[in-house]
Amino acid sequence: MQNVIVPINAFDRFEVLKKGQVSFIKLIAESGAFGIEIRRELLSEQDPRLNRIRQEIEQYQLFTVYSAPIELWKKDHGLNEKELNEIFQEGKELGAKWIKVSLGHFQKGKSNLNELNTFLYQHQGIQLFVENDQTLHGGNINQLTSFFESASEQDTPVQMTFDVGNWYYSGQDVDDAVSTLVPYVHYLHLKQVEDDNGEFITVPLKKDGSHSWEKVMNRFPAEMMRALEFPIEPKEKTKEFIQMISESEALSCNN
Repeated sequence: MQNVIVPINAFDRFEVLKKGQVSFIKLIAESGAFGIEIRRELLSEQDPRLNRIRQEIEQYQLFTVYSAPIELWKKDHGLNEKELNEIFQEGKELGAKWIKVSLGHFQKGKSNLNELNTFLYQHQGIQLFVENDQTLHGGNINQLTSFFESASEQDTPVQMTFDVGNWYYSGQDVDDAVSTLVPYVHYLHLKQVEDDNGEFITVPLKKDGSHSWEKVMNRFPAEMMRALEFPIEPKEKTKEFIQMISESEALSCNN
């Protein structure tokens, strides 16, 4: 599909670390995905240099997203420029068009968006995305709204990755999140989250309209890029889940 991305962390972590992320590229391409999300935290000694991964991805003509577990704003509310520089350099070597990070500790009036604007101006050609993570500060609707409203006022070229499941982990209402943040969202991370004896767990998507992932997904434009960020076991079921997304979109459009 022309709008489905498969993040490497959807696959078994031990297999990824043992075989390397590069070993999943062919599978993802042959499953019909539009792109791949390389995960910085899963790069291992089994992976070649980033430019070699890039060559493999380009061989299959996949769109590349680079996800790095860093916070955009440090605890002192300043820009995390050192780590941003590192991941943008890595992203360029990887051939990534999008780079995804978490919000961190943004505070209006203290966090300097002019610094972020200057940084992004120096790295044109790569789109920065900020995702709601599972923390109480980085997955907070009010904090994210404050950031994106401020960024919009400053014409900061940043967009949002909306993870439909992380709101449960951070104790937020997903419907409120959609209503408030929809103007800034350009990338969806799909996952199904369930309560397992008082503990939230991420499980594979289920083909049932009552489940939250499908309701949320269908509140966004059908052409919006989306990622399958849930356990895909066995990995050969990737194609099946991509088809599930396609069928859900088709039903939504026909209703």
